[in-house]
Amino acid sequence: MAVSWRRIAVPAAAVGVLVPAALGTHALLSDSKDPGTPPAGIRTAESADPDAAAHDGAGASGPEGAVVAKPSDAPAGSGRSVSVQLSSYDAQRKQAVLKPSAGKTVRTGDVIAAAPNRHAPSGALFKVGKVTDSRGGEVRVTTAPATLPELLGDQKVDRRAALLPGELTVKPLSSGVSVRTPSAGTGQATPSNGASTPSDEPSTPAGDGPDASAGASPSPSAAASGTPRNGLARTGAAATSPGGTLPPEARKALTTLRLGVNVPLPKGMEATGKSPARLSGEVAFRPELIFQYNKRGGLNLLPERAAIGLGGSYSYGWQVHGKVRGTADTGQVSVPLAAVTGRHVFWVGPVPVVVSTEVTFTYRFTAGGRIVLDADQRTSGSFAVGAKYDRGHGWQPLHEAHQQTKGGTPRVEGAATATARVGAHAQVFLYDTAGVGGDLSVHLTGRAAAATGGGTPAWALSAGYDLKTQLMLQLKVFGIQIVDLRTTPFALHDERKLFGHGKLPPA
Repeated sequence: MAVSWRRIAVPAAAVGVLVPAALGTHALLSDSKDPGTPPAGIRTAESADPDAAAHDGAGASGPEGAVVAKPSDAPAGSGRSVSVQLSSYDAQRKQAVLKPSAGKTVRTGDVIAAAPNRHAPSGALFKVGKVTDSRGGEVRVTTAPATLPELLGDQKVDRRAALLPGELTVKPLSSGVSVRTPSAGTGQATPSNGASTPSDEPSTPAGDGPDASAGASPSPSAAASGTPRNGLARTGAAATSPGGTLPPEARKALTTLRLGVNVPLPKGMEATGKSPARLSGEVAFRPELIFQYNKRGGLNLLPERAAIGLGGSYSYGWQVHGKVRGTADTGQVSVPLAAVTGRHVFWVGPVPVVVSTEVTFTYRFTAGGRIVLDADQRTSGSFAVGAKYDRGHGWQPLHEAHQQTKGGTPRVEGAATATARVGAHAQVFLYDTAGVGGDLSVHLTGRAAAATGGGTPAWALSAGYDLKTQLMLQLKVFGIQIVDLRTTPFALHDERKLFGHGKLPPA
């Protein structure tokens, strides 16, 4: 039977899907004769953000909300669905309290996938280990780890979704950092003393976001068609929210985070003729969460392919000004600018697959010797960090980077080197357990050398990036043993000269 899955959302307090391990993929099907109708307890919504539906659906679904479930004693192939509630969940103690529909039961081996709710803020994926008590319509169970093959069975999922404003939370970590919410072509800054969520007003002019880069640095979502990089399809605001009715540039603005940066450079730096010693400008970032799962029928219990990661486009408006006589350094540990957390639910029929990310933006400035630097540049590009799997090669890094920098001719004088970096440390989680990590460090470097042998002083301004990916052992949630993981960090590096004069000595 051909089944047409619809994108569905459940109330924020609701949980997930109960699937008995013995039933296979038919357990994910609705009991409705109309394949386009969502199962009982799930309503169709334009937004895939569970929180967006909380206010309209919670009342009809009860205090904890209802989700699709499959009773353990259902006959194979029956395709019937019932509701279950997650009344309590303690991941550390491996305990949960479930409330199935009247007359239904929960048994050992049933797999439960929960969308984000107050008991499991990052969602939950577990298997019923043992039923320990049953009273008042509630069933107390112990939990055991579950894997995606046990939950999804034979499915093909290939998604890449730009995070919507309601799925992002931003917390500035340094004074001088603000969250910018463009409106009618002007920026309004949110104070840097608390968490903030970007505005959903899609009013940024076309070409003003991180996707506006030209040349060899296309953003991951810039093209509406064509072969996606790494074979990963993308679903963005157009497919998952009311933003789908907006023109492309407005959708990009809707899903772009902008941070205003105006931070001092370290002690030892002096003002130049143009500006106080500052690193200022704007950091724009359009995050996209990546999830891929592909398993067909057969005796092999492992998926054929899988992927999890974070990608997106970025744009840094650099304004770096400072004069140093000696040494200046913000320190070996980069200074945090802001923390960004995001969460998206990829719905596979009634099953919620929860992918979360935590990104911390940092900056660092180092200089040694005697140098004057006045640079005003704009760096734009795209990147992806994560992990991909296929049966033939095991886990491999998912990492790519494209970048370009443009701007006016800088002023670089003296006889030293100065480097400004803006970094992004990212971690991606599946149900808050499986993860990969990555670091993107974008830098501007000014080098100057005094005249020698009657020649003229030499100088150069360069831009580049470093991208590192680190796999984490928790990826076993895909059902793949730890010994298959390759935990060696993988790195990409690039640096290109933007401006310069004369010949500098080797670095």
